[in-house]
Formats: sequence, structure tokens, C-alpha cells
Amino acid sequence: MTVLDQFRLDGEVALVTGAASGIGEAYAEAMAEAGADVALADIDTSGLAETAEQLRAETEAAVLSIETDVTAADDVERMVERTVDELGGLDVCFANAGISGLGNKITNVSLEDWREVNEVNLDGVFLTTREAGAVMEKQGHGRLVVTASMLSFVAEPAIGIGPYVASKGGVKQLTKQLAVELAPTVRVNAVCPGYVRTSIGHGLLTETAAESPAVEDLHDEIAGRTPLGRFAEPKELKGIALYLASEASSYCTGSTFVIDGGWTAI
Repeated sequence: MTVLDQFRLDGEVALVTGAASGIGEAYAEAMAEAGADVALADIDTSGLAETAEQLRAETEAAVLSIETDVTAADDVERMVERTVDELGGLDVCFANAGISGLGNKITNVSLEDWREVNEVNLDGVFLTTREAGAVMEKQGHGRLVVTASMLSFVAEPAIGIGPYVASKGGVKQLTKQLAVELAPTVRVNAVCPGYVRTSIGHGLLTETAAESPAVEDLHDEIAGRTPLGRFAEPKELKGIALYLASEASSYCTGSTFVIDGGWTAI
């Protein structure tokens, strides 16, 4: 097997939550392009349909769309069951779905807002990895990849997103615990992105939002604090996703991969 062969996923099945847009869509593209069949899960049905249509048109992958609320245990159980039943197994699972919250200073955050963010970002990852991990343990192999954040490691002074920072810190630690508990059968790793141009945060990070002078100033500040001088595009996470999903990372578990343009190096 050549080094490039190690990255192929022919005959495998990958499940991606939050697949309707942004990072999740990029993960799904990477899996399909590498040869895997793909189950797409999201609460956004229209975005889900668009992603599925694109993958079917551009790849040879079998694509399954599953409307899923990752905060609902019944939904997550059904999501995993349908993936296994309709695609024939589950080799890779990306627990990626997440939200950012409203951007309030922590002393102004309501308990309801705190819980909403943590239900999606932390409880959703727990439920997804619990169900997928159980299937993988039973079959004797599998890879779990969760989306944490560079804010699992550092605070963010410019935008008040305390619940998000706390939830992603929890995801980072959950990754390590899962890796220990599921070894050696299932490998578990986390991708920790920096600022990526996605629709998270009500589209605050998109180029369209930057047409507002106040948001443009924020974007300029973020870019200026990033050594590479810019935001990431979702497609720039496809490489790390494929690495962690494939045999190329066969001796890697319990690790967190920070993809932040150098933000946390300062």
C-alpha cells in the first residue's frame, strides 16, 4: 500500500452531523471524494438536500440524508440505525454539529441560552459518539472525529461567547476520555478550527456580513490577529478530516488538531 492509498475510503461508510453547510459539508465532500458512502445529518432540511444533490452529482458515493436534531436522543439513535441499515455499516463518524450562541457577555447570558449552546455542542457530541461508538465497538473497528475549536484552549475577548468556549472545552476533554475508553477498537480525535467562513453565529463570519461597517471592523481585527492574516475556508479542513478518517492516522487517538492559521501560537 502506498502512502496515498492509505487515504482511500473505498467501501467504507461515513456519517457527518451538521452536514448541511460549512465545515460539515466540507467533511462530507472529503469522505465522498475519497470513496466512502456518506450519511448526511442536519436539522436544516433544505441545506441537507442541497449537499446531498451536490455529492450525488460530483461523486460516485451513495448518499443518505437524515433530518436529525442532535440534542434529541431518539433522533440520534435513529440516525445511526438508519446509517447502518441503509448504507451497510459505520466506519467513520464526524460529530460536527454546533452553534455559537448570541454573543453576550457571560454575566448577561441567561440559563436558557447557556443550556441551548451546551445541548447542541456538548450533549450533541456525547449522544452522537455514544451511539456511533457503540456500533463501532461491536463491529470491532471505527473512527470518531469531533469538531472542537481553538477556543477549547484559549478565551476570545472580542466576542462574548462564554457558553461556546465552555462547550468546546468540554468537547476537547470528552475526546480524550472517549479515546481512552474505546481503545484499541475505536480511534477518537478532535479537529479544533480557528475562524472559518461559515454561517455559524447567524452568519457573522460570512463575507456578506462584512458589508456592515461594524462587522467589517471585527473581521479586520480577527484577520489582523491571525498570523496567516485571514479566515479559513471550510474546504481547508478537508485534508485533516480525511487524515483522521483514514488509515493514514492509524496510530493517532486522543489527539486534538488545531487548525487556526497560527492564532494560538501567539
